Amino acid sequence: MSKIIYRKVRTAPGLKTTDANWEQKATYYAKAVSLETMSLRDMAKHITSHGSPYTVDVVVGVLEAFRSCCIEQLLESKKVKVEGLGTFYVTIANKEGGEKDITKFNIATMATGLRLRFLPETTTEENLSSREFLKKAKFVDVASLAGGNVDPEDEETDTTNDNSTVVDDNTGGTNSGSGTGTITPGGDNGGDSGGDPDAGDFGG
Repeated sequence: MSKIIYRKVRTAPGLKTTDANWEQKATYYAKAVSLETMSLRDMAKHITSHGSPYTVDVVVGVLEAFRSCCIEQLLESKKVKVEGLGTFYVTIANKEGGEKDITKFNIATMATGLRLRFLPETTTEENLSSREFLKKAKFVDVASLAGGNVDPEDEETDTTNDNSTVVDDNTGGTNSGSGTGTITPGGDNGGDSGGDPDAGDFGG
């Protein structure tokens, strides 16, 4: 079974530690920890370790070609589905406030960016919705690894999707911000706002 490493953090969604009612509303949540970022070659080596008849260089070539062609097709207004994993697609990040007068609508000024999105596979055979994905994982508290002295190479930097301040229970540090990942479930409406009920990190 897979192993998801987490650490316990304390936060009050929507509030900062300096707010008067933060202490009263703050509760504990689980925060995912990534111990390593695998490169394309790392993935190729892993694939060959499963008995692939192809060399690492061949697998790297195929993965690199997929990456390049995936971007090309996304920019041709196509979705790219990887069976058993999910679908990549793009959404438009719109200028805040929109445009009331359609005769003045200008895509050059309205579009502030293109966002790469990913929608997990939800078929009966390979259901990777957040609740079904959860059933496939085994959780391990980072504090139980190496006496809690693990120094993750990469770790999610925002766990609330708002401007909350997070207090790390294992390190005593704080973390605030409102950044969101570039590959996340989400809707296309109103400045590319999220529409997936499974997208949130806390609650529900």
